[in-house]
This record gives sequence, structure tokens and C-alpha cells, in this order.
Amino acid sequence: MKRTIIAVIVSAVVVAGCTAENSDFETYTDSEGNVWIVSDCPNTDQTLSGNPDGLPHVSSVQTREEIEVWYGTEGNSVIVPRNGEAWDRAADGSVAVFPVEDFMIEVTLDDASQCPSMPSMNNGVQIIYRIVGD
Repeated sequence: MKRTIIAVIVSAVVVAGCTAENSDFETYTDSEGNVWIVSDCPNTDQTLSGNPDGLPHVSSVQTREEIEVWYGTEGNSVIVPRNGEAWDRAADGSVAVFPVEDFMIEVTLDDASQCPSMPSMNNGVQIIYRIVGD
């Protein structure tokens, strides 16, 4: 399959040469070449790069400070770097992915019974789950 890369500047969040890896989290690559961030909760892994499905839109990419304003900084969660890819539409209407410096919300749960059944986002920001003691 031929892949066309289209350069777009989006509010200075698109990062040339970003490797779309986050060394703080375990990742894996599926058979289609998509990279996933491993969550402690079943069925809630988050996409880091690859197919635009499941990736945030570039308009939802926010700084840590922006997320802290609407999400808060107390409780069982923290804002952590994601540094993956986001999608947008090119001028011709095609969908493309771009490396971005972005953040996600890491929520720590007491046990697996509190896990959601599918990947979660809040305000366009991906949520990754950790279970105490895992």
C-alpha cells in the first residue's frame, strides 16, 4: 500500500521527527502496524500511533496545563505525556496522521472490578488505567 505524507502545521503541536514512542509505558504493535499503550484494565489499551481510528483529533491535543484546568489535579489521576499521533484532514479531504507532543490522563484504580469495559476519552484526551499493586 502506498502511503502519502502530507505536512500540516496545527497550532505548533505537530512535531517534526517525533518518534511516536513513550518510554514510560509498555507498548505493543498489532498485526496491522498500529502501536498500542498497555493498560492494566482489559479492553482499555489506547492507540499511540497508526490507523487514525482511536487516535485523538489534532484539535483535541492540549497542554498539560490546559488539561489540568478542566480536569483538575487531585484524586486518583495524573496528567502524563503520551507523545503519539493525532489525525486531521488534509486540504483534499483525505485523513492523515501526525506526530504530536500531547498528554493523556492516567487513572489509578483500587482493583480490576472498577475497570471500564472499553477505551475511554475525556474531552478528546485518552485515559489509561493502572491498578494499585500491578
